[in-house]
Amino acid sequence: MRYNTLGIQVTLTCNMTCGHCITDSSPQARGDLTWPQIEAAVRSAAPHVDGVCVTGGEPLLRRELTLRTIRLTRELGLRSSMVTNGYWARTSDEAHSVWDLLEDAGLQKLAVSFDRFHDRIVSGGTLEVLLAAGAHRSVEMVVQHCGDPSDEAYRTAEEVAARHGARLVTAEVLPFGRGRRIAIRRGVRVDAVPDEPCGVAVRPVLQPDGELYTCCGPARGAQPHSPLRLPIDVTAEVGQALSTAATNPILNLIHSKGPRALLGYLSPAVRERVSTRLLNGSICALCRAVTDDAEAVAELDSALRPDRYRLLALSAVMRTAQDELAARPA
Repeated sequence: MRYNTLGIQVTLTCNMTCGHCITDSSPQARGDLTWPQIEAAVRSAAPHVDGVCVTGGEPLLRRELTLRTIRLTRELGLRSSMVTNGYWARTSDEAHSVWDLLEDAGLQKLAVSFDRFHDRIVSGGTLEVLLAAGAHRSVEMVVQHCGDPSDEAYRTAEEVAARHGARLVTAEVLPFGRGRRIAIRRGVRVDAVPDEPCGVAVRPVLQPDGELYTCCGPARGAQPHSPLRLPIDVTAEVGQALSTAATNPILNLIHSKGPRALLGYLSPAVRERVSTRLLNGSICALCRAVTDDAEAVAELDSALRPDRYRLLALSAVMRTAQDELAARPA
């Protein structure tokens, strides 16, 4: 398995407290990575990833740390991206000033989160200013909408993104972090979970507490035995942890076929048990229900070990297809 992006969560602190936040970020949340931790992680991960994404919390609350991370990413020849809530585009002058800093540091993609949870503080007008200031620059712009595509915030995001040449992507609210209060739907049947591959299993993230997970968000808080948690003692071990996980047959099966494919390798009793632990009908909820169960992980390890090379190859094919799809014009 080749990794698309290593996420560097520079801080848990955010100037917003969004109801769907998967990381429980807020103005009260504390926890930052230090520059030595970030540098060691990125340098060790460089042979195993195609890019680095700076995220948070709100990464621009730790502006110099964020800019240094982007500069290092460029120095190492990796793609650089950042996720922000866009609070800094309150005026056109401020927006242009921040854009200048990001572009000069070498940022290649900026994703701004905008939905009904964000627009209580960051309005459609702020999104307009941000994207207008970023138009015609060398940085790809993406607007990320999370939630119901029928709401007013989605229509705003769609209109403003189209006006300034930004790509709009959508996601559902997941039952993790503060999203548990919104997205939990108990009693969901396993056959209601989409039977599809996971696109984020190749996007590991390093958190401010030094924990490393093999997907960007839903894996946070996974059990110690879970393959979604990649054990490291110091951030200089990130590269080795990624190298080891890249051949893990459970992860490669999740990436290439999706969590529902795991169920066929479980004994009936274990399959029934994990099926009753679904938080909702998302593939992320099923993935966590299976991988948080120690007996399920042991059964999968045993059953998939003989097939690990085929699954590794299948994951590589899937990654190539995902890259080709992402490269197509909108």
